[in-house]
Amino acid sequence: MSELIIQNKQNNIRFGLLATTSAIALAVCVPAPAVADDRPTVWIEGGWHLESVTGSNDIVVPLLDGLTTKGYSSTPTGSNYYGQRSGGFPSFTDIEKELGRGGGAEGGVSFQPAGSDWIFNLSGRYGRAHSHRRLDQRAPFDGRQGYKTTYLSRYIYTPHHTNYVIQSGDNSEAHVVLDFQVGKDVGIGLFGRGTESVFSLGARYAQMNMASKGHSYAQPDVRFLGHGGINVLGKYYYLIAHYHHKSSLLLQRSSSFQGVGPSLSWSNTTGLWGNPSDGQLAVDWGANAALLFGRQKAVVNYDATAQTFHAGSAPYNTQHKSVHRTQSRRVTVPNVGGFAALSYRFTNAKLNMGYRADFFFGAMDRGLDAHRSGTMGFNGPYATISIGLGG
Repeated sequence: MSELIIQNKQNNIRFGLLATTSAIALAVCVPAPAVADDRPTVWIEGGWHLESVTGSNDIVVPLLDGLTTKGYSSTPTGSNYYGQRSGGFPSFTDIEKELGRGGGAEGGVSFQPAGSDWIFNLSGRYGRAHSHRRLDQRAPFDGRQGYKTTYLSRYIYTPHHTNYVIQSGDNSEAHVVLDFQVGKDVGIGLFGRGTESVFSLGARYAQMNMASKGHSYAQPDVRFLGHGGINVLGKYYYLIAHYHHKSSLLLQRSSSFQGVGPSLSWSNTTGLWGNPSDGQLAVDWGANAALLFGRQKAVVNYDATAQTFHAGSAPYNTQHKSVHRTQSRRVTVPNVGGFAALSYRFTNAKLNMGYRADFFFGAMDRGLDAHRSGTMGFNGPYATISIGLGG
């Protein structure tokens, strides 16, 4: 009898546990009573951004860059020395590296079915940067007066020469980034203060192109010397000659990357003041990561020449260097980024202003004589406006 009672008690305990578990499961599985959901089901976003392009190419240094940039001028002394001047000009490398800030547009559309935590988003942005600079500087120089002779006469002569540099550079960059993601809203209040948090998985496509072309022509220095002439009536005459250099550089290069791969992002919105129905000030922040598989290409062509002249004759010493390289290879590019912004939002509208950065590691071939993978990055302020439809 006692055994039967104990068995009944055990059955009752099991039944109670089963009933409790079933009740919890039903509470989780059975949907809550429907409530009015006035959230828009579709959001359309558009905006504009300014950004700096990070990462630098290996640069071309003209063969006479030292003479061109290092200024030097001497006062004539002695009977056969008539003066020297060199340099003091900007380097071509300054023009070659200059790109400046760029700008572009962006937009997207997202869809969240009524009563669902799932969000489907398609977005993209386009940016470009361009700079063009031309430099033409001249530096006339007069040496000390001396005597210059011809076969029939002699006369007082002031040697004169004009050093100069003429440089031009044109640099451009353009990129497109497209994202398709499926995200889940993990709920309000996850991190306190009414934070909305969305985790998303999807795919990212990126295409980047850079191009540079330029030239540099320089006559950066001169040196005047007097050579012994003839002695007439006790007077010593000089035939004044000069030495100088010339350099030239022609450059044309392009590089690109195109790839696609899986992506992950996390975005958050925390209300600071007010509520969306009457207008709410909020802070937005988030991060993103992707792994892109694609192809990297580069074409580099440049020719550099330096010559030495004596007394206006043909050059007696010439240096030359040239590179002609075309390469293409498959690469895997890690991509990370993040943003922070302030927004003012209503139930069906939102204004957002913030700062964003995105870096693509090893995306571009930035080498000159040989291949070298380098980072391509974009960072700067942005502003968007979003309109909600449906609901």
